[in-house]
Amino acid sequence: MSLRSWIRTACLLAAGMLFAACAEHAGALVPSTALTPAGVAIPDRKPPKCKGQSNSKKYASVTVTLSTKGGSFCIPEFGGFGGNVKYPSANPSVKLMVTSSTANYDDMPQLGHGTPILYLQLALSGKTAFGAKAEAGGGLTSKHIIPGQPYTAYGEAKIYGFPVDFGPCYAIASKGKYGGVIGGIGTLLKGASIPGAVSAVIEVLPGNQGGGQC
Repeated sequence: MSLRSWIRTACLLAAGMLFAACAEHAGALVPSTALTPAGVAIPDRKPPKCKGQSNSKKYASVTVTLSTKGGSFCIPEFGGFGGNVKYPSANPSVKLMVTSSTANYDDMPQLGHGTPILYLQLALSGKTAFGAKAEAGGGLTSKHIIPGQPYTAYGEAKIYGFPVDFGPCYAIASKGKYGGVIGGIGTLLKGASIPGAVSAVIEVLPGNQGGGQC
């Protein structure tokens, strides 16, 4: 496979990981509840935390193992943002670290215009190939995301240490259980072949800043 093809598939991986997310997942903790003045329980609007996620004041992260049978993994809840990602089979099985933050704490590149509402860092441990079947739907979710409004994602991947920019693309947020939902293109992972360890950052900004629809 040519280096150009490697770059393209790695970028599709990074883009798909963000927008293939969904608002609910089986491994999540049960959300806490609050009481109204009348004493009626109402759900906390924060998405559930990931099982095994670690938190600091600046970010939250979780490491998962991608299955050769496919499945879903969680976006660590931080600052009211969360969700999970459905993915096709990954052969061989590899580890993925996902890190969420609402501030640029790690000298991440400035992509797009304005201040991102979320930074999502992704680190794939090694070479893998994704299968041809993937479920579509879902999305990054938060009460800070306004249904009906457009949002834009910019990304930058590092492949063998070289930065490669990709995007932008935009999506119109829909309404979900925990607030607005940005998503819908998890099928981008179908058939992607990843040549080795890949790291990337996805920055989500309000408004339509150009590019095609995600």
